[in-house]
Amino acid sequence: MMHIIFGVLAILTAIAVWTWRLRMARRGLDELGEVAKTVANAPRRLAFKWRAGKGGVELIEDPREAAAIMMMMMALARGAPLTGRQADMIEAEIRTHFSFSMQEAEELAAHAAWVAGSQLPGEDQMRRLSRLVVNAPQLGPKEVVDLDAMLVTVSEAEGLPTRAQLSLLQIYRDMAGLKT
Repeated sequence: MMHIIFGVLAILTAIAVWTWRLRMARRGLDELGEVAKTVANAPRRLAFKWRAGKGGVELIEDPREAAAIMMMMMALARGAPLTGRQADMIEAEIRTHFSFSMQEAEELAAHAAWVAGSQLPGEDQMRRLSRLVVNAPQLGPKEVVDLDAMLVTVSEAEGLPTRAQLSLLQIYRDMAGLKT
């Protein structure tokens, strides 16, 4: 009788140990998957960090990054700190038009906020970024018009656009050759 009880306990112990080992292996595979994602995104993250360390609109080369900074400049041109509604609007526009994940949109918006916040929203910066977007070989007329709509959406996030916001919008439209 005692040997049966010990046998059952041994079987239960073996099952518990193997279950624990399988759970640990699964957790290890999940962590390995997270490491792989981090490594895959490393070049983009390092590029953002390098640019952020150097600072300034002059280093921007990606039209998506330029568009995100332009939207952030449009929000900040209101003359008040960025609101939650404006931030949400910018992230939604990035996800919708750039096909970014929520995390990627948040990262790009945070980067854009840092770049746009490190200098006053100005006409020169808007011209430079507009030129970069309009002259980007991978963008066509549809994307140029889409960015105009994105800028309008951000400028209206907190009500009617201010004169400063309208001025920045007009600079983009002039550079893009859009009629108002």
